Amino acid sequence: MIQHVLPVVVDELNEYLKSQFNAVEDKAILSAIVEQDGSLALESGNKIVATLIFVDKDVTYKSGPGTTSSGLEILQYSPPLNINLTVMFSALFSRNHYIESLRYLSGVIYFFQYKPLFTRQNTPKLSRGADKIYFDLLSVSPSDMMNYYSMLGIKYVPSVVYKVRMLTFSQDNVVADLPAIRGLETK
Repeated sequence: MIQHVLPVVVDELNEYLKSQFNAVEDKAILSAIVEQDGSLALESGNKIVATLIFVDKDVTYKSGPGTTSSGLEILQYSPPLNINLTVMFSALFSRNHYIESLRYLSGVIYFFQYKPLFTRQNTPKLSRGADKIYFDLLSVSPSDMMNYYSMLGIKYVPSVVYKVRMLTFSQDNVVADLPAIRGLETK
């Protein structure tokens, strides 16, 4: 599901950036910033790079008990799992284009301020389970930001971090089919 949601959002971000800055090519991409060997993952620079940096369980909403009644039987299933994503948007521009990098990074902030909520009504390409996705700008301390850069293997670049709330993983798989209690029999 993550592989379907983030590309849709980045596509919409690109459309917004193109309309705001009269850009011809896509400026936002979904990618790792560096390869596993430490080399830069981008073939060309001057891009806003969206990178998934963390996945965590959403504990705000508790899932139900994992059972449902279906007539004469009770079906036991795995309850849905709600997760949040932490996504960093980094302006990877050459030093000659630093002001442009700040302009596009501002564009990212404007975009999510304009459209923080993605639903299947306002974003038809969202996949099942992504009924309501909310982008919330995080206030990240400089030391935490440096930890992110260290974890990603990069030096400082202008960046913003968003918490993406909430994706629901649900297989709708029945784990057990239990007979329902029909009454008490006494002897």
